[in-house]
This record gives sequence, C-alpha cells and structure tokens, in this order.
Amino acid sequence: MSEHRRAERGLFGQAIVSTGDQELVRTVRLALRAARRHLADHAHVKAPKKFTQPQLLACLILKAITGATYRRTEEMLILMPAVREALGLRDVPRFTTLQAFADRPDVLALIDAVLRTLGRAAMKHQRQDAALDGTGVETTSASAHFVSRAGRKRTKFVKLMLGVLCASVMPAALVVDWGPSHDLRQAWAARDKLLGACGRDRPTMRWGDGAFDSEAWHASNWDDHRTPSDAPVTVRSKDGRVHGRHRAVFAEMSPRAYGRRWMCESVNSAIKRMTGSTLRSRKQNTMFAEAAFKVLAYAAKV
Repeated sequence: MSEHRRAERGLFGQAIVSTGDQELVRTVRLALRAARRHLADHAHVKAPKKFTQPQLLACLILKAITGATYRRTEEMLILMPAVREALGLRDVPRFTTLQAFADRPDVLALIDAVLRTLGRAAMKHQRQDAALDGTGVETTSASAHFVSRAGRKRTKFVKLMLGVLCASVMPAALVVDWGPSHDLRQAWAARDKLLGACGRDRPTMRWGDGAFDSEAWHASNWDDHRTPSDAPVTVRSKDGRVHGRHRAVFAEMSPRAYGRRWMCESVNSAIKRMTGSTLRSRKQNTMFAEAAFKVLAYAAKV
C-alpha cells in the first residue's frame, strides 16, 4: 500500500470519509469552533505558527475524553488522521506543547468562557431549569482499600461545583476549589457564572440539595436576581418551626418536581465514567486545569 493510500485510512484501516460522523470527531470539531470565539490563532506575532491556540485546546479536549497522558495524546493524534483532519492539523503537536498550553495561567478563565458559549447556545435553543451540586475528583490513584489498610484518611481532594442545564443535561458553569467544604462556599460564584452562561434567558428554576437550604441563598435568588431556587428544608429548631420566609414556603411545597436536581448528579457521574475520577497532575494549577478540562470535554460531547 502506498504512503498516500495509507494516509487516507483511519486507526483501524477504515476510510476517513466513513469516520466523519463519529462521536470523537464531532466533539473535537465542536470544541474547535467554540474555542475560536475566545482565542486568537496565535498568542503573539512571533509565535511559531505551527498550531493555533484553538487547535491546542481541542487536543486537550481529546486528552480529557480519553483519559490519556500528554504523551499518549500525541500518539493518538498520530494514529487518528480523521481527528487531525477535523482539527486542520498538518503536524502533530508534541506532548510538551500540549502541557505548556494547559499550564498557562488563564486556562481556567478560558474554560469558563467556552462553557459560557455552550450554555448560551443551549439556552437559546430551549429555556430550561438548572441545578447546582458539587463533586470530588481524587488527587491520587491509590485505592480506598489501600488507604484504609495504611491507616490513613483522604482529607483533601479537588472539588468541582457544577451548574447544569437540566433539559440539555450539560454543565454550563464550573468552580474548581479544594475540598472538603460546604457547597455554599463555591455556590455563589457558580451561580454568577451560570447566570452569565444563560444570558438574558434566566433559568426557570435553580435546584439544589440540602446543602442549599439557606435563607440567605434563597433570598438572594428570589429577590435580588429574580430567579427562583428550591432546596429540601431541614428543620433545625427545637420547636420544630421552619424559620425564614422562603424556607417556610418550601417546607409546604410538593417535592415532586425536586427530582430535577438529580440531573446534576447524573452529570457528575457521567463525567467520572467518561474521563475518570482520578487526576494525573501533581501541581495545584495543573490539577485544577485537568479537572476543569474533564467538565469541558463532557459539555462538548453532549
């Protein structure tokens, strides 16, 4: 087989035209289009110009989806001409190039911007309710059994606070922090990012679990932002009364629609099943970036 014929074949020998509608190709192509709205082709005029910044971000989306290392991502790009064609890559970036791009100081702000673009597109298509919830990502690959037998406890992990659009089942807002901590610590920033992602079309309802049972939280949503919020009420007073104007109303409401909150739990689970629940990075900034890319990869996939 000639070199020209071999270059037109995919990873398993199939023609590129037959793989154009594959999920991985669609995902990286969407990530490339969204990244182009927030990134110039090159960071400065004297850049090498071998790759564009949107192409590198799309490559990192590929890395997150497959759960690969930087070196393995480079190898996969060599073996996947269909993906290279979708990204418009003439050459394959080295793993050090991908690592340097992921380590840039503004990468979290960039991921927020791309999530905001995807969220606005979803809300423009259909106005919908939203849910907020936090989840943790492990910073070590040591199993829970090993940690227990070693007599240690896991006291620190990377926490993701997600704002999920329920009808689209898509994360549109993200806050990365250290855990464990109360969800309300990150919820305020996640709410503001979610409102930015929704634009003029505010969510019809903002659902939360018991951690969001706060009068200050509900008052800010209902009165200041004009966006309703709901959370199950926990009676904390000795006399059995529910204090707070908004909490007292929620205590009498039917919990039937509250099941919409589980959309966020579904997204949390799907992200970990698709990209893995363990981080490979060891520095704080790269760990936060790797965790955020997991969320962005899932948003681009759905």
